[in-house]
Amino acid sequence: MTAPKRPGRPPRQGRGAPSARPPRGAPPPRPEPGSGVPGGLLADPDLLSGRLFFAVPIPGHSREPLEAVLPELDRALPAARWTNPSGWHLTLAFLGHVRPEFSAEVVTVGESAVAGLGPARLRLDGAGGFPSQRRARVVWAGISGDVEVLTTLATRLADASKQAGLRFEEREHQPHLTLARLPSPGPLPEQLLELVTEAVAASPPWEARELCCYRSTLTNRGARYQVVRTFPLTRTG
Repeated sequence: MTAPKRPGRPPRQGRGAPSARPPRGAPPPRPEPGSGVPGGLLADPDLLSGRLFFAVPIPGHSREPLEAVLPELDRALPAARWTNPSGWHLTLAFLGHVRPEFSAEVVTVGESAVAGLGPARLRLDGAGGFPSQRRARVVWAGISGDVEVLTTLATRLADASKQAGLRFEEREHQPHLTLARLPSPGPLPEQLLELVTEAVAASPPWEARELCCYRSTLTNRGARYQVVRTFPLTRTG
């Protein structure tokens, strides 16, 4: 990043020095694109477009025990495509492809979802497969703790998306972490489920303090995720 040029000496802000105030009635200045201002504000609508979804991230210290056994899990189920631990999250609503002109609606949906909600105490807990352990297409780790906060967020996101005219996947919300996907339905080895269950039992709980809007980019190595907006869970509003 290039260092900015040193500006001239600013006027003294003492008595008789005029303050730099915007004209009456002028709109507030817009934040710079990607600026880390409170509330995760972003000015560039292009960042809030594309394949978008809302989710709660899982911090590194809570991922570590499960991440450590991934080589063993891969050997137990070599046909599976395992997700990247750096992108592990708890999906709450998938919006699909969103055009840039709907970026303001995406922000409204996120703000509506978190209004009045405080942080959630969560932890990884248990393991299984969707739609069933015998014919699984997905390997998952379960979630326990303040899951009612996640359920409330998912319900609000669905309702607000409908009101905003945004398309989204309608499906029953079951809080979970997706660990792997299988090319075709099949039974999950008991050894694999035991490994996941033991690993998540050693995973420390965490406090979820924000809802994130992610942008998903598909590559030949799988999906790459970028957080493009955050919505704090601060029990305000």
